Amino acid sequence: MDTENSTAFVVIREEGLKIAKTLKNSLGGVIFAKSGIEGDGLVHFDRLRELFEKLFKSYRRIIGIMATGIAVRMVSGLMESKYKDPAVVVVDEGGRFAISLLSGHEGGANSLTLHISSIIGCQPIITTATESLKRHVVGIGFRKHTTKNQIKEAILKALNMVNIETCDVRFISTCWHKAGNSSLIDASSELGLQVRFLPRFLYENELYNFKESTAEKYLGVKNIAEASALLASFNPKLILRKTVFDGVTVAIAREGAFGL
Repeated sequence: MDTENSTAFVVIREEGLKIAKTLKNSLGGVIFAKSGIEGDGLVHFDRLRELFEKLFKSYRRIIGIMATGIAVRMVSGLMESKYKDPAVVVVDEGGRFAISLLSGHEGGANSLTLHISSIIGCQPIITTATESLKRHVVGIGFRKHTTKNQIKEAILKALNMVNIETCDVRFISTCWHKAGNSSLIDASSELGLQVRFLPRFLYENELYNFKESTAEKYLGVKNIAEASALLASFNPKLILRKTVFDGVTVAIAREGAFGL
């Protein structure tokens, strides 16, 4: 087995291998594949339950490319404590959803789910109460040399305009081009918010008619702030259209589950 802090990917059908390899390229770790699945660098297993028993003891993050029901049966009886259990995230073989299944907060499954969604563009499913009650997504765009304070102040001013607190925000959303930007990461950390970076192909979906902005000149996509807020939300409605604060563009979407 690998070190305690590594990531294990579990693939039970060949259809899930491409997703596992894509995630491994960004997250690192080891791919465990059902015997009969061919590929380089795979660790094969025969019995899924026995594998999960071993992974629970040696890995801190387990990503299963499989149905949620299978994963639930595999972790049943293995759980000890939310402070000890590894983060478990399930991704469907179609790459449409990433579900935070176990150890959402303490184990980091919630943040891992967002990270996965940033890599493959799937919908993150997080059901812990503190996250699922938050109904707002902040979309943001800014230039390369924007400072942490500029970003932080822009977000706070935007939220104030629509009478929303940071505790009502599910996460900040922006484009792939900003992944790893220290100013954004530091600003979001000070605000107590997470960031979801959306892959390029989502912005190029012809089903959406996003308004053009300067982003088209620099990134080749029409819009960042409004598009990021809408693309990262469920049944969204813009409650703040793109607004510029000291060079930082912010848009806010409210998710409308059950028409609320």
